[in-house]
Amino acid sequence: MSSSGKTQRGHSNKQIPPKKNAYKKAQRKAIRRNIIIFSAVVILFLIFIIVSNISSGANSGSSTVGVGSLAPNGTLTETSGRNLQISSLKGSPSLIWFVSTWCSSCQQGTQVMNGYISKFKALKVKVIEAELYDDLGQSGPSIASFGSQLAGNNFNSPNWIFATASQKVTQTYDPKSYLDIYYLINSKGKITYINGSPGSTMSSLLAQAELLT
Repeated sequence: MSSSGKTQRGHSNKQIPPKKNAYKKAQRKAIRRNIIIFSAVVILFLIFIIVSNISSGANSGSSTVGVGSLAPNGTLTETSGRNLQISSLKGSPSLIWFVSTWCSSCQQGTQVMNGYISKFKALKVKVIEAELYDDLGQSGPSIASFGSQLAGNNFNSPNWIFATASQKVTQTYDPKSYLDIYYLINSKGKITYINGSPGSTMSSLLAQAELLT
């Protein structure tokens, strides 16, 4: 009995490590899953705060560039080197989208825009994606490199222009240094909608663009 008891206890001891390993693996898996969920929630919360702040600022009376006002003129330099005057966009609707090339939401938004650029073309809305002056003081790729990598063949589309904004234009349209902000402008040169992160707000942006036709 003593020998048998020892054998049974020994056999039982041999089964514990695999159970412990399985338990530890399950714990690690649960921790990784919780970290991923927490990170996703934080990112979504930050995007919500950015979009809410932009919308709030766009509709406040203290904003010099707001919905209903004429889009201030200024110079954007296209990747071809040609200067584009914002006032020259009158006559057809346009979307001026200011980005930072090192900004993750800008990168995501450009990839999303790539899938919808034909829709904007059908709505006769020209898209101008402009790098904020000096990339807001951070190091990022040039707008030409940024666009060619993320827009693919549409980088050369006449309906999607990549450019850089002058310091004056950046200060006028982005006084709070948002990393990602856009202005929808009607054919009369008036701003009809302001928001940010088109990768997350594309449905509302398209709904507003459809009102311009």
